[in-house]
Amino acid sequence: MADSHGIVIPTQKLDQAELETVVGRAVKILRDPLELREPLPLPQGAEDIERGQFRASNLMVRLKAMVPQLGPGKLIGPEGTTQARPQLEPDCFVFITDEDLSTEKSDGVFAAMLRRKKLAVVSVRRLREAFYRRKADPAKQRARQVKEIVRMVARLRGMPQCDAPGCVLAPSKMLADLDLKEEKFCRACSQRFFTGSVRI
Repeated sequence: MADSHGIVIPTQKLDQAELETVVGRAVKILRDPLELREPLPLPQGAEDIERGQFRASNLMVRLKAMVPQLGPGKLIGPEGTTQARPQLEPDCFVFITDEDLSTEKSDGVFAAMLRRKKLAVVSVRRLREAFYRRKADPAKQRARQVKEIVRMVARLRGMPQCDAPGCVLAPSKMLADLDLKEEKFCRACSQRFFTGSVRI
């Protein structure tokens, strides 16, 4: 078992059972456990009222400050097993929210990160078909969440973006980009992520 692990923390109204399924799929790709904590409330003063959105960086920092109030979470292992949280040092935090996010560079994003602080946030708002006024597709929505969680964890652990469109580490600027990606690393990224080396 790894000496460290990532922590996934939802905010308020997300379905915990659904998220556990999504995290379980992400864990199989990462081959490393992730700890799923209980939800945090949305922090006061983090919303940009005029835009009806949350600034991703502001939200991450405020949520991180609230983490100490949470109790132990559930560790989800690569084999799909769950167990009590071990005494491992977290190496990254990924917050999951249903709120719409913006950044300094974009009016709407699926996910964002503060790499130096080891923080990321994934919004399910734009991952849902309902956002585009289309018929709900739970399977597609779950796949999108899995890919974004894996992408954020891997990036926070030092992986660069990938130019291969089908790699889970390819940028997700549009929904079409996200749906094109597979729930796995390309060959080069897999070697680099799991062995720390790149074959030339």
